Amino acid sequence: MITISCEEMKAMDLYTIEKIGVPSIVLMENAGLKVIKNIPMEDTDSFTIVCGVGNNGGDGLAIARHLILQEKKVDLFILGNLDRGTKDFNINLNILKNIKVEFTLINGEKELENLKNSLKSNQMTIDAIFGIGLTRKVEGIYKEVISLINDHSRHTLSVDIPSGLDGDTGEVLGIAVKADKTVTFHLAKKGLIENKDYTGELIVESIGIPKLVTDIILKRIE
Repeated sequence: MITISCEEMKAMDLYTIEKIGVPSIVLMENAGLKVIKNIPMEDTDSFTIVCGVGNNGGDGLAIARHLILQEKKVDLFILGNLDRGTKDFNINLNILKNIKVEFTLINGEKELENLKNSLKSNQMTIDAIFGIGLTRKVEGIYKEVISLINDHSRHTLSVDIPSGLDGDTGEVLGIAVKADKTVTFHLAKKGLIENKDYTGELIVESIGIPKLVTDIILKRIE
């Protein structure tokens, strides 16, 4: 299996967007659909989705929309400052607002208790808190949320990378989501191979980045 660093992945994303002309929101939509493809929809009717406010969270919002459109029960939680949401996160959040989807912004004990109850009652948890860009130790309310997921989720699917895992080394940055399945995009990041105890079943899915881009970036970085 070909593995790449997080910096290589970011460079491939950027080249695809800026040089090839694929809009970033298209890549995000493709990512969301590929996660849906890897969910046993006939057996899974209720979901807890936990999103950060970066592009990983934007993937989670797209996933939430597609599940809701298929009339699944979705409890949507967002963790972070909404004023700091990325452009594509905000696009997907606005779509959900326009179709009257409710969500819970996790601020304190009340929301944490709601999350705990949701995790215990729903069949699957989708982790879309942090993406491959995380390098700092997970602390505070983020640590509490990940701890709740690990303690109470019945089945956990992580989007791109289990939140709290270093994408290059597989190191647990204080705490990380322990996933049953991880759906990662384009190529496997090195850290996912290094810590299979946290990634669970690893699925690599294409999101529309051409092989030409992969070849250009790997040659350039070498």
